[in-house]
Amino acid sequence: MDVKPVLLFIGWILASAARNPKQRLVANLFRGYDKRVDPFGPDTTLDVWMGFNLLQIPDIDEEKQVLITKCWIYLRWTDASLAWQPKKYNNVKDIRVPSDAIWTPDLRIKNSVEEDNQISSHGLTNAVLESSGKVLVVYQVILKTSCQLNVASFPMDRQRCQMMFESWTYNGDLLNITNDDHFDASLSEFTPNAEWELISLTNARQALYYPCCPEPYITLTYTVTVRRRPRFFRMYLMMPCFIITLVALMGLLVPNKSGEKISIGITSLLAMIALMLVISTWLPPTSLGIPLIGWYCAINIVIVTMSICLVVFTLNIHYGGMRGHKLPRNVKTVCFSFLARILFIKIDLPAPTDQNMMLTPARVEAVEAGEAAPILTEGQHCEGNNVVDVLNRLLRTVEKAMDLHKRRMPTQDSLDEATYEWKQLAIVLERALMIIFLIVTLCAIFF
Repeated sequence: MDVKPVLLFIGWILASAARNPKQRLVANLFRGYDKRVDPFGPDTTLDVWMGFNLLQIPDIDEEKQVLITKCWIYLRWTDASLAWQPKKYNNVKDIRVPSDAIWTPDLRIKNSVEEDNQISSHGLTNAVLESSGKVLVVYQVILKTSCQLNVASFPMDRQRCQMMFESWTYNGDLLNITNDDHFDASLSEFTPNAEWELISLTNARQALYYPCCPEPYITLTYTVTVRRRPRFFRMYLMMPCFIITLVALMGLLVPNKSGEKISIGITSLLAMIALMLVISTWLPPTSLGIPLIGWYCAINIVIVTMSICLVVFTLNIHYGGMRGHKLPRNVKTVCFSFLARILFIKIDLPAPTDQNMMLTPARVEAVEAGEAAPILTEGQHCEGNNVVDVLNRLLRTVEKAMDLHKRRMPTQDSLDEATYEWKQLAIVLERALMIIFLIVTLCAIFF
């Protein structure tokens, strides 16, 4: 009798008895198992439960309109071919095997911006197998999904972004994906973000029909609602914008003789444009909505531009009196008697010109003709070589110069009076326009 087969059989029994029960379980469980075959038969539906745990929102890329989230995804289903009897394996009720060794649902992120949008490709993880055939796989993934951002209220905006999951090849009649009650949308491990405040996390399930196929395809949608924390932008964007506008408005109060009023306004305008260019680099290039801070900067640019125009206007008023034009009486009444009192500006108008200083018509005609009153007394001779004649000519020249000076005095006084009135009018208008534009600026900030 050949004892060799008997010895081999006994050796195999002894080796099997000495082997770890989990090793025997895995060897028997995967003998003949093919992960390419789905674990359900024809005309049957496999229920897959999905859970979602949001861990962190690292960033929201406004320029590319991409939501970046770090999360855990739980998948549970039952695979009858992976069930066993615990009594045969020393009461082993569960084991861990690599998830790529078994069949897994081909779930993908529908609105992913990455080329590889399969959940199972986000890193190798273990699957927990129970003796009843239940399978649990937990994926720790970083998702990059598209999100249509509405920046109309930036930087006080609120965004709603979605993450959509569906099977790529299995329709709803074959693979029924539902939300897991045990691992529902959870925030138990969430880490707050410094820029975005999480408002809510909700989920929804819907059956979609595509033109290609009559069967429904199940989609699970997780919606994240976040609100931007505006303190950073108020400090580094809105506050400098407000200060630049105030500097431009204060340029109205700079003395006209300094020659710096126009340069202050132009410098403020350039600073505002540079700040607006910085803001544009943070936002998506979209025309669907103009951000609130964009409107704010645009309004401030208009205000600064108008302040420059008003500076030019007040400078022209300031030097308007040098052309000899007198202020209309109505303008003097409104600005000096009414507006100046409201603005607490004291107006000291010059005294009217003394008419007694003016020359008589006969005297003016005599001066214009180059004549003068006789200087010599009766009986004196006017000889050209006489000393008296030289003195008389000198006296006539001096008298003519004095008369011309007396003629110019009323004209110069009138010109000085007109110049002073125009300068006072410029001061009143500058103060009034500065207050008006300050009110407009405050309204632009708070409304």
